[in-house]
Formats: sequence, structure tokens, C-alpha cells
Amino acid sequence: MTKLTIFTPTYNRAHTLPRLFDSLVNQTNYEFEWLIVDDGSTDDTEEIVKTFITEKFPIRYIKQKNGGKHIATNIGLKCAYGELFTCLDSDDWFYPEAVAFFIDQFAENNEMNALISLDTFENGEIVGEKLPKIDNVNWVDLRYKYQIKGDKCYVFKTKIVKNMTFPQNGESIHMPPSYQLFDYSRYYNFHLSNEKTKFVEYQNDGISSKVKQNYFKSAENYCEYRKFANDQLPNLKEKIKNILLFDISWIELKLNSKFKFKSKSAFILSILCLPISYVMYIYYKNYFREK
Repeated sequence: MTKLTIFTPTYNRAHTLPRLFDSLVNQTNYEFEWLIVDDGSTDDTEEIVKTFITEKFPIRYIKQKNGGKHIATNIGLKCAYGELFTCLDSDDWFYPEAVAFFIDQFAENNEMNALISLDTFENGEIVGEKLPKIDNVNWVDLRYKYQIKGDKCYVFKTKIVKNMTFPQNGESIHMPPSYQLFDYSRYYNFHLSNEKTKFVEYQNDGISSKVKQNYFKSAENYCEYRKFANDQLPNLKEKIKNILLFDISWIELKLNSKFKFKSKSAFILSILCLPISYVMYIYYKNYFREK
């Protein structure tokens, strides 16, 4: 069985995929497959992938109708052959020792279900903060108790995460990737390592640059995401921040009762937050209109 599935969701990234491919060719361990799910690219992604020829590891390419990274991820999880699963975005690439490090870490600890290691920029500077020096931790605690921000590299046992797929609501084409981390954190902890394993580069037209726009464009998914996350948030302050953002998307949906909080207390809080959320809603709407 393949040790690791390196899953790459991609959309119109023909110009960055060769760098990613080169980083895989230069790995020190080849016990992996590269699974590419093309989310309806309109550039020459498919033609570029056909030029990626190597005997070092298998490459599988799946093309789907444009539906968003979350839908591509669901396909990747379903089709993964590896015992381990990691997402390597099409504008990112691995350090040469990354695959060997992942496989060795899981081999040394049979009880490990998932691992977090570090992302860096091309110059080696760490994205966000280093991880705390503890063996393992729930991701919600890592984010809110230890205040660790910035993108990180996540590797899961495939059998654990395979069914932690993303829901789809309405015509939304985006769902925050952290939905899966909230889902995972209901049951399991992560092991932590301050090993640098992945380079990241943020494209001007990437998902990270469009987060606030997705409050509106993918309002159905964002409402469901905020409701799902709310139960796990550790304190009232975080819940209020979350509900203010929920309300922005809910306002965009004309306060459709289908998407309201089912919890009575959360619903009341969302109603109380609406005046502030309306102000935020108008501000963001005007900001994107001017751009």
C-alpha cells in the first residue's frame, strides 16, 4: 500500500505546478502518490500535467466541474490510496526531506493520528508562530488557547480523515478549510513538530486573498461553517466574533430561516448582534464595490 497521498487541488495554476512537481521529484523518499484534482481549470493545466513524467512515484489526475476546493478535497479523500493524507496546494511545494519526515514520524508513533509541522515562505521565514513544545494538542486549543496563527502543514491517517468531508450548501463555491480541522478536533488531537516541511506562496487571486468576499459569494457555506464552529469555540468573546461574521452571511441570505442557528441561545445572540453586523455588512459591501 502507498504510504502517503499528496493531494493537490488546483484551479488555473498551470504556471505553478511545475515547481511543485520538481519538489516531489527531489524528495528523499518516494513512497507516495501524487493525486491532482483539477477544479475545472480553463488554462493549460491538463496539458502541463501530461508533461510530468517520472518513474519515481505515480501521478493521478482527475478533472471535475468547477465547484470549489472543498469539493475537490472530498474527491481527493475518496480516491486516496495512501495510508497517510496531506494537502499540498498548487502554489506550494515541499522541502526535500518532507515525505521522509512524515513517514518516519508516523512509523515511530503508531498512536499518532495526525501531525502538524511548519510552513515557511521561500526565504525560510516561518508563517505565523512556531508550535508550542507539547507532544499533542487539540487544534481548537492550539488556535484559541495557545493563539497559534498562520498556515501550517497537516498530515492525517487517511482512515481517520477519509469521512471528514466538507458539506455543500446552495451554490457556494468555497468552504473554509478549517471546517475539517474543527471536525477532526471533536475526536482527536494533533502531534506537533517545529520541522520546516512546506514552502507557501500566496497568489494575488488565491483563496486567502478573497476570504471576506466569500462571506457574500459563498454565504450558505459560511453560515453553516460558523454554526458548526460555534459549539467548539472556547469562550463568549470568540463566539460573539464568530456570530458577527455569521450574521454578515445571513444578512446576504436575507435572514433566511433555513440557515439560522438551531441553538436557542446562539440564535438570540445572533439577533442581538445584527445591528453591528449590518454596519459591517454595509462596510464590506461598499469596500468590494469600490474595488
